[in-house]
Amino acid sequence: MRSTFFGFNIARSGLFAAQRALDITGHNIANVNTKGYTRQRLDQAPSNPLSLPGGQGMIGTGVSTLGIKQIRVDFLDFKYRGEANAQGHWEVRRDGLQFIEAIMNEPSKTGISTVLDEFFSSIQELSKNPQELTNRSLVRQRGVAFTNSLNHMYNQLEKMVKDVNFDIVTTVNTINSYSDQIAVLNEQILRSEIGGSSANDLRDQRNLLIDELSKIVNVEVLEVVDPNDLQNGGKKTVIQINGQPLVNHNRTFKLSAEDKKLDDPVRNEVKWANGSSLNVLALKGELRSLLDLRDETEGKNKGIPYYMNQLDEFARKFAEEVNKLHFKGFGLNGDTGILFFTANGVSTEDMMGTATQLTNAIHQGITAKNIGVALDLDDPNKIAASSAATLLPGDGSIALKIAQIRHDSGMYEKGKPEDFIKSLISNLGVDTKEAMRNATNQIQLTELIDNERQAISGVSMDEELSRMVMYQHSYNASARMVNTMDEMLDTIINRLGLVGR
Repeated sequence: MRSTFFGFNIARSGLFAAQRALDITGHNIANVNTKGYTRQRLDQAPSNPLSLPGGQGMIGTGVSTLGIKQIRVDFLDFKYRGEANAQGHWEVRRDGLQFIEAIMNEPSKTGISTVLDEFFSSIQELSKNPQELTNRSLVRQRGVAFTNSLNHMYNQLEKMVKDVNFDIVTTVNTINSYSDQIAVLNEQILRSEIGGSSANDLRDQRNLLIDELSKIVNVEVLEVVDPNDLQNGGKKTVIQINGQPLVNHNRTFKLSAEDKKLDDPVRNEVKWANGSSLNVLALKGELRSLLDLRDETEGKNKGIPYYMNQLDEFARKFAEEVNKLHFKGFGLNGDTGILFFTANGVSTEDMMGTATQLTNAIHQGITAKNIGVALDLDDPNKIAASSAATLLPGDGSIALKIAQIRHDSGMYEKGKPEDFIKSLISNLGVDTKEAMRNATNQIQLTELIDNERQAISGVSMDEELSRMVMYQHSYNASARMVNTMDEMLDTIINRLGLVGR
């Protein structure tokens, strides 16, 4: 038998449910622009009904609120983090290669190709009029401009290695910072959910940090049950890198990039802070791309060292071929046995003094970083243009042979000096285009998956406003139900039995 006040309980449950749903809707609306926020909904279910006597059935007792849940799909989080990781990799590679392109500055009026062409043109003019001091001075100036261009490019690449190394250290520190924040949130979430609740807003903060972390490095997120802590719920969140824990609930296992690699004063080694090695080849994302840019000398992910090595090869071989001819030639004053290019621009005597034999002296120790015009050639008269002293001053046969080096297709594997530079720049251009294309495609793919996520998890103002109106009407209807029950009881209590008195 239902009590006289039974209807009030039903109306009361409807009031409370509508009021709570309105609070949640207001919370959603307030966080419509909060990054990483997941919309929430009130879980409701009918209260336990009462059985009516005589097998008449069961009568409802109102509504119960079961909890506040997030509208979130874990699979979309998994997909998003995988694509964000690839996006981070290609964006870093794209930016790095574009910076290398800017250093190379090709094609342009001030690039190495132009400077090389001007050097050969000056040599060509010298072969025509070797006795002209103006031509000799121009050759030296063009040689200095050529070596300075190589030096500058190499130094810029060397500085870029140091900058990328700094970025790696900063990125590792960022990973450690994220892991610390996630560990704190894990503990807060566990404590908040001991009673069976769901710490939705704290989970949103943690998910946002994991999203950011996944762009930097590939992580695996696991929910594991700790059988030794079942009284606190038992569920612990573990985040792993390459199968090793970065975060184990409220404990963190940090990465380190503080120590230099062995025999390498520039590059820091990325490893676990406890000294354990980290398999960097299995890494993905921004961190791996930075490591590739800083370290890789070959392969599809070749980075800055590859281009530095190529410039070294170009400078060494170029100096060798020019020096072989120049060393045999004669200057205007009869001097011979002089190198045109030396390491650090020292004199021929100094170069010869460090060499074990003549063939080594021609190119020994010369790199793109240190190549310079020999100190001897501060006197332009010592520039060798003639093949014999008896042919001075009008013979320019040696200068002509040096000028013809530009057409020597067997000088490099890639052909002529000009072909070597073109091949290097083309290689860089292809790699950069690939990185740009993949970065653009990956951004679109990541945005597509994020849009799918937002369609499910994001706050829609139109939907929330319509729900607000719905809950408002529900609240008003429940309140009206209370008034109706009150009027019914007023009739029974105050008016029933008064007729005829």
